Amino acid sequence: MITMNLKAYIDSNGLKARILTFRSSTNTVKESCKLLGCEPENILKSLVVTDGKGNYYLILLQGDRKMKSRKLKKLLMVKDIKLASPSEVEIKTGYKVGDVPPISINLPVIVDDLVLSQHKVFAGGGDSQRLLEITVNEIMDVTHPLIADVSIPL
Repeated sequence: MITMNLKAYIDSNGLKARILTFRSSTNTVKESCKLLGCEPENILKSLVVTDGKGNYYLILLQGDRKMKSRKLKKLLMVKDIKLASPSEVEIKTGYKVGDVPPISINLPVIVDDLVLSQHKVFAGGGDSQRLLEITVNEIMDVTHPLIADVSIPL
């Protein structure tokens, strides 16, 4: 089970992160905020993008932001960048869209610089009824990301 792999990853890396389980869906920022009683900026989106040349990246940004392709293309020095299809996301991460955690994914990670303003965030927890509660410092420690301005407000 994928969630057990995430749990094993948390344990093997000595993280204090927790997987929270709910009775209803956590697939959207709105659903997650309603369950947690938090603001969208406390939710971390995990987006998988591709440059069309076989390179994939995990982009992490706050729930009240959206990825700005132009900024990401400039950062990566590529001509094209697009969201990976749902099937590509599942193949590359082992998780469905909306369930992808910000850790334990074997892709280069790019963190939007505004994420650093948060202490603790809630992110995909492996399936549609789970969220990962984790500090931004723990994410930084295990992903060694590139940090850049890659978002704009919704």
